[in-house]
This record gives sequence, structure tokens and C-alpha cells, in this order.
Amino acid sequence: MIAHLPRYLLIAFLLLFCQVMVFNNIHFANIVSTYPYVLFILLLPSNTNNALALVIAFVLGITVDFFSDSGGMHAAACVPIAYIRPFILRTVGTESKKDSYTPTIKHLGFNRYLTYATIMLLLHHTILFMLEAFEFSLFFLTLLKIVSSAFLSILFIVLIQYIFIKDPGK
Repeated sequence: MIAHLPRYLLIAFLLLFCQVMVFNNIHFANIVSTYPYVLFILLLPSNTNNALALVIAFVLGITVDFFSDSGGMHAAACVPIAYIRPFILRTVGTESKKDSYTPTIKHLGFNRYLTYATIMLLLHHTILFMLEAFEFSLFFLTLLKIVSSAFLSILFIVLIQYIFIKDPGK
């Protein structure tokens, strides 16, 4: 990852910039939102130290929180997905633990990447929207937000990968 640090910093900056300036201001029917900044956590190399991944996820989430005035909800949603990421990669991927790779569509293949991204985004969105609602009386509305926003986020993440990401490093 160190050899590709400038590239990862550029990706992080661009995703954060787009999230804060564009996607935070787009809401469909006050239900559907999109959070493509999570792609940065998904793109971390498979051999990234777990502690480092947690710190990166926290900084990424707290940065979005700072600009969104969301009180730490994004940080609280990003840290668990960074924590569970190695397990999901081992489950979805076919490489051994010793191999280092960047989990992209190109490397994992479309179906495995879609499974990986869907699990990660559903977890992220579940935590985020449950913290936002913070009550079970809005359960079905929250469930609708989780599913629809995860679908739209996955769509944007796949499009971003096909258009912009050219396998940041192995």
C-alpha cells in the first residue's frame, strides 16, 4: 500500500469531495441517498493491517460527518465494515491469506465483487440508518431506506469502478 499511497490519497480525496459536494445534496423522495465514499474502504488492499484499516475508516467517516453535520454516524458505520472486511474477503475471495490484492471488479470478478460490495454496503447502511432513526417505530421506513440506498450506492460504486478505477495496485 505504501508504494501506491499517492494514488490511494487521490482516490480518498476525490471520493470525499464528491460525497460532500455532490452526493450529500442528492436525496430521492427523502428516502434514497447514495454513499459512494465507502468505496475507499472496499478498495483497501487485502493485506492492510486491521488496526490501520480501522483508523482509515474512522478518519474517512468522521470527515464525512464533519461536512454533513451528522454527529459521528458515518464514522460509527465505517468502522464495523472495516473490521469485518477481512472475513468477508476471505469468504468471497479465492486467494490465500498470504496473497495481496486490491479487491476490485477486475480482480474478484463481477459476481464475487458484487457479493462483497453488497454485504459491506448493507452492513454500512443498516448501521447508519438505524442510528439515524434510533427507534423501532420507523422500522419499515428505515428498512426501505437501507435497501434502496444500498442499491443506489452499489450502482454508483460499480459505475465508478468501470469508469475510473484501473486496479490501484496488487
